[in-house]
Amino acid sequence: MSSQATEDNSKTVEDLQKQLQELRVQREFCLQRFAGSDDNIRFYTRFPSYNHLMAFWSLIEPSIHKMVRVTRAISAAKRNEEVVTHARPSTRQLLQPIDELFLFLCFLSVGLKERDLAHRFNVHQSTVSRIIATWTSFLTTLLGSQCIWLTPAEVQAHLPEAFKDFPDTQVILDCRAEVSNTILTPPPK
Repeated sequence: MSSQATEDNSKTVEDLQKQLQELRVQREFCLQRFAGSDDNIRFYTRFPSYNHLMAFWSLIEPSIHKMVRVTRAISAAKRNEEVVTHARPSTRQLLQPIDELFLFLCFLSVGLKERDLAHRFNVHQSTVSRIIATWTSFLTTLLGSQCIWLTPAEVQAHLPEAFKDFPDTQVILDCRAEVSNTILTPPPK
């Protein structure tokens, strides 16, 4: 076989590998699949865009190594049960951390059920449950220390005119309820 033919074959193999990788990304339910669509990112994560999500990721990613993963052993210990099988020290993660965050955000934002997420991400339902518990704990710990409240002076400076007579206002909650018309309408006879 000539060197030209070998080079052509190598190029063909490389092109086919790229195509295969692109098909895998299209088939898999992962963040990379939706990276090019801010509409999908907004739907699945509630972040306004992929860039916003990546900015958030860049802030939390350095702390990932501090994450305490929920395992069967930890869950059983909390319930005072004996663990029959011990977790292997070399247990590998089934999903990349960024895709675990994506799974967690899909759970919160869209309200997808654990079983549905298990099918979409091609993992066991118990794995989904552990990922959700792990990320809930991690983000609560990491973000819980962040102050989200304005100071009283800042609140007063931005208080709507209708609330100026209430100088001790610190928070305004806006709640709305919708009632379905079909519930109030009697069924046809």
